[in-house]
Amino acid sequence: MSGKELLISGKYFDEFEVGMNFVSPGRTVTESDIVNFAGLSGDYTQIHTDEEFSKSTPVGQRVAHGLLGLSIASGLAVRTGVLEGT
Repeated sequence: MSGKELLISGKYFDEFEVGMNFVSPGRTVTESDIVNFAGLSGDYTQIHTDEEFSKSTPVGQRVAHGLLGLSIASGLAVRTGVLEGT
């Protein structure tokens, strides 16, 4: 890895430096994740939930909700320990 590695837990915002790297566990977003998030959020937009519709879009497949990705990123950040005690 390159850059500065996090060696301790519990960083406050002003302690972060440009170039710091953090490694989190991997996470695969599944169809179940997307379906469950649609139900939880009430966002049933076709690009997220309709496979046939999504095939006709420039992306060519369903796209996970942006807020689902943000929620997963938040959970992965917690798992790194970088926010512990802050």
